[in-house]
Amino acid sequence: MSLDFISIEDFIAAIATLADAIGEGFVALTLGFASVPTGIGFLVGAGLILLFRSVVPVSFEVESLTVVSRLTDRDWKKMAQVVLIAGIAGAVLGLLGAYTIIVDFIDGPILSGMMTGVGLILSFVAYETFKENKIIGGVSIVVALGTFFVLINDANNLIWALFASVAAAIVVSRFVPFKPIIDASSTVPEKIRLIPLERFTFLKDIKVIRAALALLALRVGTSIAYSGIDGQLSETTPNVDHTNIIAGISGAASALFGGAPVEPIISGTAAAPNPVTSGFIMMVVMGVLLVLGLLPKLAKWVPTASIAGFLFLLGAVLAIPGNIGGVITETDTFSGPVTVAVTAITFDPFLGMVCGILIRWFTGLVM
Repeated sequence: MSLDFISIEDFIAAIATLADAIGEGFVALTLGFASVPTGIGFLVGAGLILLFRSVVPVSFEVESLTVVSRLTDRDWKKMAQVVLIAGIAGAVLGLLGAYTIIVDFIDGPILSGMMTGVGLILSFVAYETFKENKIIGGVSIVVALGTFFVLINDANNLIWALFASVAAAIVVSRFVPFKPIIDASSTVPEKIRLIPLERFTFLKDIKVIRAALALLALRVGTSIAYSGIDGQLSETTPNVDHTNIIAGISGAASALFGGAPVEPIISGTAAAPNPVTSGFIMMVVMGVLLVLGLLPKLAKWVPTASIAGFLFLLGAVLAIPGNIGGVITETDTFSGPVTVAVTAITFDPFLGMVCGILIRWFTGLVM
């Protein structure tokens, strides 16, 4: 039984997706991003996805966390400044409608190639996550696949599969030892403080600007590819400009106090009967966990291998089969496969998109 705007499946999808957010949140803490400010970003984002009725939640994203931390040598102040600049710039570009123009331009094999490449990335990450603890990860994958196909005639089979796989893996982890990614006993209470704005002199810092452009470029690719997959799960067409406005403002709110970037994600909530409501629930719960400083305490309860099934199902079973058919067309034979290969090899949908566009342009000249 459900109301028009919420159902039990919405809650289940939110909780299943929460496991992924928690796992990637552990990575953010190990890289030096602050927990409580990021919680503020989540809560701001939750309000924005309701405002825009977006089926694409924003959350932690390992790709963006890695790019920012590596290009700033994990300097807390510079990381926050990078996220702030990229957030404001992305929101402005979204307000100007820049991303919709890009999507319209790459629609066809390049867009299908990006989403197929992301499916390969998800499958690879699922395998890497499985290797961290083969028993827990194996249970997660087996339960995910088994539940999905046993309930193949149920419209909510994906949601039940995601929830069952995460729940089963967490139960198994009580009997199988695993190494938490962070040590809760080593964490200290955070103090909320505004980052040093230094009269915005950091706008002249080449390292900060380079990292901000890299994060912005990465978001162009992920927001288009991930929104596309969430759109397929929800059977809607997400507005990519809205996605970037939400991610930009949420990230800027987080960065003002030293928090992590909050980026568009491929989310199980998109498959819920009410994807906007489900995404909102996930983000609010995650925001509260972060603001209350509870994330480190969950490290001993939620093994990262628990999301192996979640990732494998989304990548190998849904994203790849659902998009690979559009990679090659009679009028465009090469740009799609190149986009797939570059996206998967580099783990960068933006670079894959650029290479696909170049190949389409080059073949147009010579053929």
